[in-house]
Amino acid sequence: MKIGFLGTEIRLDLIKKVVNTFFTDIEPVYIVDGKDFYNIDTEAKLKELKKDMNGFIFAGELQYHFYNNIFFPDIPCDYIRKDWSSLQNSFLSITLKGIAFTNVSIDSYSSSLISNLMKDLGVQNDNCHIKIIERRNFDKTYSENLYQQHKKMYFNKEVKGCITAIFPVYEQLLKDNIPCVYAKPTTDVIRKTIHYIEEQYHINMGKTRNIAIIIIKIIPKKEYSYIRKDEYLYMHEKIKVAEEVYYFAKNTNAAVVNESIDKFVILMNKKDLIEYTNSLQDFYLLNSIYNNTNCDVNIGIGYGFNPSEAKFNANLAIEKADINDKNITYIVPSTNSVVGPLDFLVIDKKENEMDIEDKVFLELSRESGVSQSVIYKIYVLIEKYKKNTFTSLELSQKLNVSQRSASRMLRKLEDSRIARIVGKKVTGNLGRPSDIYEIKFTGR
Repeated sequence: MKIGFLGTEIRLDLIKKVVNTFFTDIEPVYIVDGKDFYNIDTEAKLKELKKDMNGFIFAGELQYHFYNNIFFPDIPCDYIRKDWSSLQNSFLSITLKGIAFTNVSIDSYSSSLISNLMKDLGVQNDNCHIKIIERRNFDKTYSENLYQQHKKMYFNKEVKGCITAIFPVYEQLLKDNIPCVYAKPTTDVIRKTIHYIEEQYHINMGKTRNIAIIIIKIIPKKEYSYIRKDEYLYMHEKIKVAEEVYYFAKNTNAAVVNESIDKFVILMNKKDLIEYTNSLQDFYLLNSIYNNTNCDVNIGIGYGFNPSEAKFNANLAIEKADINDKNITYIVPSTNSVVGPLDFLVIDKKENEMDIEDKVFLELSRESGVSQSVIYKIYVLIEKYKKNTFTSLELSQKLNVSQRSASRMLRKLEDSRIARIVGKKVTGNLGRPSDIYEIKFTGR
C-alpha cells in the first residue's frame, strides 16, 4: 500500500520514525512543503502523484485545508490532528524552560480541549492565565497574524511564553528570542492516523472485490511430528482436517475447489466470510481444526474481482506466514496491502493447559459418552443459529450424520440431563411426530 505524506521537514521526520518502526509493509512517499499558504506548484505536484497513491496524510491542518480536495473522495486522506497528549507534552517542554504553562499564549487548539486538560491537571481557573488565539479562516496571512498576536502578548507582558503548532510561526518567534515551544504530534496520534487511512483503503477495496479465496495449510503439531513420517497417520489426520473444512464450506455456501497433500483451497463469497467471522473478529474453523485434530494450520485469505485474482492474493497471504508461525491468518485485500498476522486461536499460549471452554466440553463428553468434537459442533450450532432446540432430523442434517446416529446422541444427552424433551413436531406427512429436544450445556 502506497501512502503519501506532505508537511514540514520536522514533522515528516517524526512521521518517518513511526512508519519505519510500525508500518514496514506500507510504501511511503514524502513531500517536504514548509509553505504556510496555498501554492500552485504544490497543487500540480500532488495532482501528478494522485494516480499512484492509495492514501494521503497531511502533516498539518493548514495543508489539509488547501489540498484535500485533490484526493477526496477518490482516495482516503486525513491530517495529523492535534490532541490533548501533544498539548500536554508542550506544557512539559515550556515548564522545562522555566516558564509556567499556565501563563502562555496558545494557537491551533480549541478552548474546550485546553479547558478540559486544565481540569484534568487540577489547575483552578484563578491560577490559569493562558491566552488562546482563536482560529480564523486559513488564508495567506494566517501564519503572519498568529505570529503578530503571540509577539504582541509577549511584549505587552500578558504572557511569559508561547506554544504554537505552526512551524513558520515557531521559527519567527525564535528569531525574536521569544520563549516558545513547537507543539509536535505524538507517536500515538500519527499511528492512529495511518491506521485510519489503511482501514478506509481496505473498506474501499472490499466494496468492489467480492470474491474470497481461503488457502489452509496443514502443519502437524510439534508433539505429533512423527505423523509427517507416516503416510497412513498423516492422511488419517488430514481426513480429520477435511471433515472440519468441508463442514465449514457447507455452512458458508463455499466450495472446496482444490486439495493437495498439505493444503485446501476454498472459494466463497466475501460477504459470507465476513458474516461467518463476525467482521474478522473470530474464525471458528481454525479453533475447530486445532481442537479436533493433531494439526496446526496457517490461513491465507485473498480478495479479488474474480477467482483468479483472489487466488493470487491468497497465495501472497499464505506466503507471509513464517516457517515458525502456527495458527496465524494473513489477508491480502489487494496486491499492495496486507492485513495481519491475525491470531484467531482462542487458547492461552503461555500455558499448556486447556482453556475453560475445552474443560467444559471434556466434562460434558465424559458425562454423556458423546465425543468432545460432537459436543463442540452442537455448541457451534447453538451459537450460530441462536437456538438450542432440535429434532433428531434437524440435528442429523446440520451435523451431516444419519438420523439414527442423531437420535442415539440425543438419548445419551437426555440420560445425562444435558438435553430434555420439551415438545413434539411433525417433520413429514407420515409417521409419528418427532420429539423436540432442548440442549443446555450450562445452567442445568
